[in-house]
Formats: sequence, C-alpha cells, structure tokens
Amino acid sequence: LASPTFAVHLMTHLLLVAAQAFSPVSNFRPQLAAVRHCLPSTVSPSCDRSAVQPGSRTACCRASGNPTMLLSVSKALISLPTLYALMSVNEYCTHRWYQHEEFNRDNALQRFCQQVAQLLRKRPVFLKDGRRNMIKIHGGGHVEHHAETYDDMSLKKDPRWRRTKAALSLDSDTFRGTAFTWKVTGLMIIQMLPSTLPVFGLLGFSLLETIAVLLPGMLVHALVWNMLHPPMHGLPDVPASVGAPSKVLTKLRNSFYFKFIYENHQGHHILGGQCNYNVCCPLTDHILGTYVPPRVWVKRMRAVPGPDATERWGVPASPKGVPEAPIIGEGLTTEADLTPTALLNAPVSTATA
Repeated sequence: LASPTFAVHLMTHLLLVAAQAFSPVSNFRPQLAAVRHCLPSTVSPSCDRSAVQPGSRTACCRASGNPTMLLSVSKALISLPTLYALMSVNEYCTHRWYQHEEFNRDNALQRFCQQVAQLLRKRPVFLKDGRRNMIKIHGGGHVEHHAETYDDMSLKKDPRWRRTKAALSLDSDTFRGTAFTWKVTGLMIIQMLPSTLPVFGLLGFSLLETIAVLLPGMLVHALVWNMLHPPMHGLPDVPASVGAPSKVLTKLRNSFYFKFIYENHQGHHILGGQCNYNVCCPLTDHILGTYVPPRVWVKRMRAVPGPDATERWGVPASPKGVPEAPIIGEGLTTEADLTPTALLNAPVSTATA
C-alpha cells in the first residue's frame, strides 16, 4: 500500500471519480469516440437531426444526445454538508473511543458491546470476582503519541525517553503515528461506509453517486490531515509514496481555517486529550460540548524545556498568531518539566472558563 505506483494509481482514480461526479455522463461513454469518427466534416457535432437520413453515416450523431450530470445541482449541494457532518462524527468517534481508548472504560457503549458479545459468543459479562469483563482495544499508538508531545507540540527525543516501551512502539513509523498513510485512508473509507451508504440512500443517491462523493471527500480529508498533523509536531511533510502528500495544501497553512484547526488540536494536547476530538472537520465537539476554546486552554499551557535540556524530533510548523508555550531558561529544567502533559493525569476539562 505504500508503493509510489499504488499511490499514483489511487489518486488518479479518486480524481477521475470526482471529475465524473460533476461532468456530463456522455463524456465518459466509450462509444463517443466512434461517434466523433463517423461525423463527416460537413456535419457539426451539434447536428440537425431533421436533416439526417435514416441509415446514413451521420445517423450516429443521435448517440450524442444532451449531456446529463451524474450528480444534479441539488444533489451536489446537499452532498457536501451531509458528507462533512458524517466525516465529523466519524472522526470524533474514532479519535475519542478508539485512538484514546475511551471505549475501554465502563460506559454505555462498553456495556452494550459486552451484551452483544454475550449474545453472539457467550462471552461472560462479569468475571468470577464480580467485576465487569471489560472488552479492551488498542488505539494504534495514539496514546503513545500524546505521551511524547510537549505543549509547544514538539516531540521529545532524549535517550531516556527513547528507551521506553511507548517510544519504541513508534520507532517503526517515520511519522510516529501522526500521518494518514494510504492504508489508513483506505481503512477510513471502509469505516465511513456503514453510515454514508444508508444516509445517502435515504437522500435518493445511487451507490455510484454516493461513492462519487465519498472517495474525493476522503482524499481531501487525508490531504488536510497530512498538511496539518505531522508538520505541527515537527515531522517532515508526507510524500505521495506514503500517503496523501502534505505539499498539496501547504499554501493553506496561514489561512483562518488552518489556524483554527491548529489551535483546536493544540488544546486537545494541552488538556491531556480530553477535549477537541475533531481534527479536520470541526462540528461534533461543538454539538456534544467537548469543544474548549483557546481562551480556556491557554491558561493551562505549560512551559517547555529549552534546547539545552532535551532533544526534539523537529521544529513544529505553526501559523502566525497561535499561542506559544513559554520556554524554560537554560539550566532551569526540572524532571517534572521533562514529563509531557499527557503523562500528568490532567483532569477532564469543560468548555466553561
């Protein structure tokens, strides 16, 4: 999945699908080549049908017809906010309950899954000592990513940290769990299908129309993610051989949108991963009350060790005007200062100041 050939082919197919969604269907019919070939030089492509004799070579111009759109204007307009909302919900759920492993806690979703497991696989709901038989999942290295992130969004790299199990688990990935690889993008597309297909079906979209909206939308999501996430932690841009290339949208890094999602994700890290779960598609946090604005979380921003105290993986790429963590003076860093926020058992934050 990480080969350059696969990346180029996947991007080509996604762009073709996007083009087909908003282009006349007749432009994609193979028989059009034959139609153009059979038109005599004296006949205009928009031939007068009344002047065409049955059986003549020019009769084939009837195949051209009036071009129709795969997606009507009304469907195109309703598809964008609908897909955005579904992507926002999916991003939120994945980030909160899978990547941060909140599913592993004793909550309504966990108990529901325990009941399903008992029904389908006869899995006991309770252990012999009376405790709940918790279903455990692993968040794919995201918790470990938080454990090495300072409040200025840089990633610690000192020898002592590099020897820990958490750090070693990230060493196999150049982007240390921050990038959307082609494999991850494919998994996200599959993950979107259970919600996208029925919702778009109820709106009157065919399967082809739904896929024609979903695939380009997921490509844009991956492009935004890779433009934002690895560079904001001081890691290199993602090349096309690995995932959606970061450089496609680099000009947006000083835009209002990028500044908002950068600060939104800053707050997520600074408050210990307890809020601001949306990354590229802000919406669900605002609906569920888990959005915390900068004026609140900036008060919790900790000073970060200076370059004399610890190594970093790189310098974060941040837009102008975002909150900057203060830097501890040379020789003043303590052991507590070297501990990232995610390891300090930060209390759950609320959106109230």
